[in-house]
Amino acid sequence: MKIKLNKEQKIGLFAIIIAVSLYFTINYLKGKDIFGSTNTYYTVFDNVEGLSATSPIYIKGYKVGTILEIKYLEQQEKFLITMKVDAKYHIPQNSAAQLYSSSILGGKSIRINIVNGGKIIGERDTLRSEIEPGIIDNIAAQIIPLKDQATELIANLNKTFVSVNEVLNDQAKEQLSVSIANLNKTLKSIKAIASNIEGKNPEIASIITNLDTLSFSLNKSAAALDKGLADITEVTSSLKKADIEGTITSLKNVLIELNNPNGSIGKLIKTDSLHTSIDSLVRDIDVLVKNIQKDPKKYIKISVF
Repeated sequence: MKIKLNKEQKIGLFAIIIAVSLYFTINYLKGKDIFGSTNTYYTVFDNVEGLSATSPIYIKGYKVGTILEIKYLEQQEKFLITMKVDAKYHIPQNSAAQLYSSSILGGKSIRINIVNGGKIIGERDTLRSEIEPGIIDNIAAQIIPLKDQATELIANLNKTFVSVNEVLNDQAKEQLSVSIANLNKTLKSIKAIASNIEGKNPEIASIITNLDTLSFSLNKSAAALDKGLADITEVTSSLKKADIEGTITSLKNVLIELNNPNGSIGKLIKTDSLHTSIDSLVRDIDVLVKNIQKDPKKYIKISVF
C-alpha cells in the first residue's frame, strides 16, 4: 500500500529532514560525537588566549575529544573548560590538561598528559591544568632582553655621537687633519730610515762583528784586571797591617835628634869647628899637591935597580 502525500506534507517532511541534517552537521562541526559514548571533564585556566570551543583534545598527538564550552568565572577571574572525551580512554587522576600552541599563528589546543599509576577519574571530574609556553612566547622571551640591550646600546651610541660632535668642532677637526698629515710625514721618514738601514746591512754586520771582537778582548782583559786589583788589594792589606805610625814616629825622633845642637850629630851639623877643620885640611892638601908638582924629587924618591 502506497502512502500518498500531498504537496504540503511533502514540504513538511523535507523540512524535517533538512533540520535533522543541519543538527547533525552543526554538532559534527562543533566536535560533538552524536552516536558515540563520551565522558565530560573539566579544567580551569587563567588565560585561554587562542583557544576556542570545538578545539580538539589530544592524547599523545591523537584526537580523543573536543572542547564543549569555555565559560568565564567572573568571581575567580578564571576560565572553566568543559571537555568531551571518548569514553574508551581512561584518564588517571594525576594526569593534567595542558594548554599548548598547536600552530605558529597562535592557535591553541589542549592535550591530556597521562600519568600512569593513579586512580581513574570519573565522569565530570576536574583535571589539573598546565600551560606550555608557545613558540611565540619563547621567541618573545629571548627577543625582549635583546630589545632592551639594543635600546640601551642605541642610547649609549647617541651619547657617544653627541660627545664626538661636541669635541670635533672646526678647530679640533683642523688640528686632527694637521696631526694626520704629520703622522704621514713621520711614517715616510721611518720608511726612509728603514730603507737606509736595509741598504747598509753589510756595514752594520761589520760593526756588530767588531763589537763582538772588542767584547771578547775586554773579557780577556777583565781577568788580568781582576788579578791586578787583587794584587793592589793585597798590598793595601799589607800596608794596613804594617806599623806605619811607629815608623813615622821613629823618623820624627831622628829628625829631632838631628836638630838637637847638644847631640852628637847635632854638634857635627850645627858646630862650625868641624866645617873649619875640614876646610883647613883641604887647603893643606891643596898646598901639598902644588908643592909636589913643583918639586916632586923633594917628596918622592925613585930608586932604579
